[in-house]
Amino acid sequence: MLEIRRKQILGTLILVAVTAITLVVAPYTLIDPMGLPKLVVLAFLAIVALSLIAPALKSLFTSNYKTLAILTSLFVFQIFLVMLFSGANITAQFLGTYQRQTGALTYISLALIMLSASLISDSDFLKRFIRITLVVGVILIVYGNLQYLGLEPFPYVNAYTVNAPIGTFGNSNFQSAFMGIIGVVSFTMVLNKSYKNSIRAGLVLAGVTSLIVVYETLSKQGFLNFTAGLGAVIILWLFMTKRKSLGLIASGIGAIGAVITFLGLINNGPLASVLYKGSLEARGYYWRAGIKMLTDHPFFGVGMDGFGNWYARARPSDYASKNFFSWSSSAHNVFLDIGSSGGFILLAIYLAIFALVIISIIRIVKRSTGFDVYFVALVGAWVAYQAQAFISINQIGLAIWAWVLSGLIIGYEINTRVKDVDQSVPVKAKQHSKKVKSQAQPLSSGAVMTLFVGILVGAIVAGPIYFSNSRFSAAFNANDLSGIESAAYLKPQDEMRLFMLAGIYRNAEMDDKAVEVLRESTLTYPDSYNMWNMWASIPTATPSDIAYAKAQLKRLDPFNPDL
Repeated sequence: MLEIRRKQILGTLILVAVTAITLVVAPYTLIDPMGLPKLVVLAFLAIVALSLIAPALKSLFTSNYKTLAILTSLFVFQIFLVMLFSGANITAQFLGTYQRQTGALTYISLALIMLSASLISDSDFLKRFIRITLVVGVILIVYGNLQYLGLEPFPYVNAYTVNAPIGTFGNSNFQSAFMGIIGVVSFTMVLNKSYKNSIRAGLVLAGVTSLIVVYETLSKQGFLNFTAGLGAVIILWLFMTKRKSLGLIASGIGAIGAVITFLGLINNGPLASVLYKGSLEARGYYWRAGIKMLTDHPFFGVGMDGFGNWYARARPSDYASKNFFSWSSSAHNVFLDIGSSGGFILLAIYLAIFALVIISIIRIVKRSTGFDVYFVALVGAWVAYQAQAFISINQIGLAIWAWVLSGLIIGYEINTRVKDVDQSVPVKAKQHSKKVKSQAQPLSSGAVMTLFVGILVGAIVAGPIYFSNSRFSAAFNANDLSGIESAAYLKPQDEMRLFMLAGIYRNAEMDDKAVEVLRESTLTYPDSYNMWNMWASIPTATPSDIAYAKAQLKRLDPFNPDL
């Protein structure tokens, strides 16, 4: 389907993607040092990946990949419909919320990366993927411990718990979740009988230290998703080693455990005192708000990454009487985030991709003739991610793993379906085939051209996102007001840059200029609570302007007794 050299480059690109998107940070060049650089790298690599698979796109719809190709196309198409018909600002939907950056560009890029990963998924690539996963894991284990010891090399201000490791994610919960995934992969690979004892000991050490980092984060997410992922590994091991009865029993225990865990998360059942905490209580409000957004806007949602703009309008009206004033820009549940952003149709397509992964896992297990440790490690990591996705945010550095893992699992099921064809090839022919495959194949002229176009388009899309924000950050750090003013309006437009510009004017007692910026910006971003709130607080604004700003605040936060 793809020429050999394209597949080789695509495989390398997928490995670079999971590594770079997880690890990249820009503490000296961007106001948002975590989320935005990950978006820039993701968008660029996704477009390059698209250029590599472009010649095969048409044939995908008549091949074994057609189900995934159709779902990916529908997912992308529905995102465009959401951007057009949800009523939210298109630029805001394209880039997503500040520090989240999980807008249309992110989800389209993730879907393209998933489809690309499916095309190169085979036993050889799975080995490479697991190795790079462990390398990234070790890097973040070391880095997390440096942060815990107060040896952070970058000028971050940890907004959570002092010295709690935040890794390259900016949040201790995300670091905890990723360490849980690494723990699952490390302990699963200990089961690889082809490894020397020294390598197995190293894997045990990696697994144990990843759980130590989870403990250091003071976040339970890592322990939760580690338990879920390891449980999945045990169940698959039982089924693939022909212990079906034990596998069914373990599956039943796992299902019961999942139910008890869920009850604990909502402060019920025997695990409530262990699992429930204030942040989980908050999630109850966020989840109910997300459900209301979904049911009130069933077709196109509230707009990509629009949860924060609608939260106050959708949260339970009794929040004030229960003294719950927390605000959120996410439902803290990936499924509800997608549903509230894009409506039932987008959620249904996402759930269909989710179901396709599960079906692929079942098919592989049914036809397995032995324990495939690399595949099982993949599934364990995927299950671990989904466990945390139920109670957390779709941070790009974590999300890339979920979408790549989904693509690899689906692709592995497709690419390992037919084995009798390989068996019918004479030995000499197979040896010749391996020799040819191992040689570096030059790219055809057409492939070179599409790859060049992909790199060019990727730079055109991703470059301005980075440079507009880096110019603003440089001017801000240098206290260069004229530089800030010009950078604030660079394309693509960014709500946060405009809000910060208005704030700078406000702090400098340049109220007229602050009002001018807010007047223009609220036309583009009418659902920005922060902008209306700043405008209402400017004492030199006209009474009519203040009254209008307060009316907008009441529209955005209708249950607030102070408005």
